[in-house]
Amino acid sequence: MSRRDSREATVKIIFQNEFIDARLRTDPSDGAQLAVEDMVAMFVSSAEEKELKKIDRAFVAEILGKVLDNIAEIDAVIAAHIDADWNIGRLCKVDLAILREALAEIKYFDDIPVSVSINEAVELAKKFSYPEAPAFINGILGSVSRE
Repeated sequence: MSRRDSREATVKIIFQNEFIDARLRTDPSDGAQLAVEDMVAMFVSSAEEKELKKIDRAFVAEILGKVLDNIAEIDAVIAAHIDADWNIGRLCKVDLAILREALAEIKYFDDIPVSVSINEAVELAKKFSYPEAPAFINGILGSVSRE
């Protein structure tokens, strides 16, 4: 099982939920754990078998849970590090999903080096976003890591 593939799965789930039913919540007491299980189950039901063999479902659920439980804080960090002329709603949804996943790792997983989280986020941006996105993501996460 690959953590890179698990991160990719997590980003896909976060991205997907921007369009499905907005289960990214600010109040974890309203059933966020169930939402995590539902989100992972939905991804598993739609993923290809070869993709499922590569992911660690527990790791995906753990990161996704941290994103859900701390979405307001994570989004506030993102908002504080983007250009003043922008707001979080104007960000490319893929970039937002990548930033949310990476910031959850950086802020809530002491066993994952910050440099690894940043590098993985940049690689995801190269794969899924526009050509300038890796530098944008690297800039935001680098700025956060220096604070």
